[in-house]
Amino acid sequence: TSPLNQKRAVADLQHSWMAVVSDDHAHESLCVEHMMPTKFASTLARPGPRLISLEEVKQHNGQDGQQFWAVVDCFVVDASEFVDRHPGGLRKLLSVNSAGAGATGQPFGFSFSRGHNAHFPDTGKRFHAGVKRYLASESDEPVLPPIEVVFPPYGKLVILGRLDG
Repeated sequence: TSPLNQKRAVADLQHSWMAVVSDDHAHESLCVEHMMPTKFASTLARPGPRLISLEEVKQHNGQDGQQFWAVVDCFVVDASEFVDRHPGGLRKLLSVNSAGAGATGQPFGFSFSRGHNAHFPDTGKRFHAGVKRYLASESDEPVLPPIEVVFPPYGKLVILGRLDG
């Protein structure tokens, strides 16, 4: 390949990892990753998010009738209801945990408010509000109970906890 084609390929790769911000994009302030309590705060009397291992997320891969879990801004969600209803189709939804789908370029780096999917501001706002409700919920258990975030007409995500690590 020529040096010009190499430069174009690098530019295309760099552009594919960068969020383009415009009026129809979710603002990065909607990223819920910063809403996580610190490890110290989660050891106090107040219940915190359930910590879910990467291995457990991988076990729920939507194959063979399994539930489909995804990671959105470090929160683990059950997205099983979306498997048949996602507007981008099954293949698009099942690729959400891959490195190419996320905002970070790393596996399990998906975000509604950064990267490729920032062009859905209402989705980002709805998920942000759901995480706020989840973190503010009460429980007699040491972990917070799952909470539903509805995305009409496509279904709901259920926030299960936070990715451990």
